[in-house]
Amino acid sequence: MKGRQMRVLQLISSGGYYGAENMLLNLCASQEKSGCQASLVLFYNAHIPNVEFYERARRRGISVRMVHCKGRADWRAVQQIKEIIRDDEINLVHTHGYKADLYGYVAARSAGKPMVATCHNWLGGTAALGIYNRLDRMVLNRFNAVAAVSDSVRKQLVGSGIGESRIKLIANGIDVRAFERPGTTSDAGGEEGRVVGMVARLDLQKGFECLLTAARELCREFNDLKIVVSGEGPDRGAIEKMIAELGLQHNVVLAGQVSDMRAVYAAMDIFVLPSLNEGLPMTVLEAMAASRPIVATRVGAIPSVIHDGESGLLVAPGDAAGLKNALAGLLSNGELRRRLGDNAHDWVSRNYTSDTMAAHYISMYEEVLGVKRAHAEPQAHALSGTNVRSA
Repeated sequence: MKGRQMRVLQLISSGGYYGAENMLLNLCASQEKSGCQASLVLFYNAHIPNVEFYERARRRGISVRMVHCKGRADWRAVQQIKEIIRDDEINLVHTHGYKADLYGYVAARSAGKPMVATCHNWLGGTAALGIYNRLDRMVLNRFNAVAAVSDSVRKQLVGSGIGESRIKLIANGIDVRAFERPGTTSDAGGEEGRVVGMVARLDLQKGFECLLTAARELCREFNDLKIVVSGEGPDRGAIEKMIAELGLQHNVVLAGQVSDMRAVYAAMDIFVLPSLNEGLPMTVLEAMAASRPIVATRVGAIPSVIHDGESGLLVAPGDAAGLKNALAGLLSNGELRRRLGDNAHDWVSRNYTSDTMAAHYISMYEEVLGVKRAHAEPQAHALSGTNVRSA
């Protein structure tokens, strides 16, 4: 590879545009600027055609293709990935998610290419998913390196039997400038008619029961309060039922998938994320970049990003009363909103940019490939973690 550009195949199975997809587009765009050429490949399921991620990648000028995959074990999909590895002269395969890990492992091993994976988050699920998670753990132990997006994910990997020497902690990063706007935090007049916004997959793991319970109390205290949720997901029906049962139809808006995220964050007075389980949510970083005051739960890597009382407010997962009190305190205190929002923007600008994330991934690739760096290593800070070892 010496003397020519590094070529990396990025492989993901996408069910929509969520945190992992967001992170991957940021990674591809930033790596291109650093001389690392990305070939982005998505699985395409004809029964559930989801092309949003594909279209977003094209709009950002990222090279992207789809691999047709039928059923749970499609050898033709493996062959297609192998052909891309050959045609694009790929040096290394980077996978995201259990399906990509399994197919990418078979294709890369057959093609004689090294493999790395990013573990974004591991959640419980159906019995079938449990089987895939077990297979994923078996396969990941054969990868040259595995990146964890947070220390909690790293601990999960180690606890599941993944060799610690293979794991590197690399936090997500964003293009901070894409979410900035003139001014700082929300300065809408009056204490009524405010918007508490949430950007998340419609999944009960995101803490919707807690949020809606808190919202019922908040709406009695603050006239015309709106809770606006941007995103789609499998639990929309269950969430709509909870909204109706709590009598919140006029206060809670499920806005669906929205493309102009800068405008979404700008319209919020407060960003909330009451998740029960997380890795490092991209939406928290985006809200910080947009100078939004944040209320979130102490899960995953969130406490390492948000310093309680300084760059946001933290509550225990599932604590509806604590969530209500934190939101009420912010809704009634404009100066606190501005201070927390400004501090959040400063913190994310210093520590969680997509360029820094990309530099750490390139460093990991080079270590796996045995390439000597011709430039300085990225400075150690919150993004760096344990070393990786080439298998």
